[in-house]
Amino acid sequence: MDEKKKNCDCGCEHDHHEHGADCDCMVDEDVIMLEDEDGNEIAFYHIATLERDGKEYACLQQADDEDPIVEIFELEEVEEDGEPYYNFLPIDDELYEALYKQLEEEVAAMGEDDCDDPNCHCHHHHDED
Repeated sequence: MDEKKKNCDCGCEHDHHEHGADCDCMVDEDVIMLEDEDGNEIAFYHIATLERDGKEYACLQQADDEDPIVEIFELEEVEEDGEPYYNFLPIDDELYEALYKQLEEEVAAMGEDDCDDPNCHCHHHHDED
């Protein structure tokens, strides 16, 4: 899956990854639109970025899924036409298990009291159901 590098239809005519907090268009920066192998757009919530053995991994949950599971992808930064973007590469089951455990440990270390928004889509809110 490749991250789409298009504007978000907010009308701002800019790339939100470049403007970040300086953008006042109220677009949720934690939502990432990915395109599957069939060209379908899928919205994901960005939960965390983990580092392991010198590589970065994105932990995502599908935004429109009734039973969201955590998807983990290796991040590969590439450049096309002078614009940087990320490829989201699949990982094997063994690495997934290790990274998922690392994510659980980081969430536990933060403490559930750090997040009081039940609509934030944090991993710990889904465990309570």
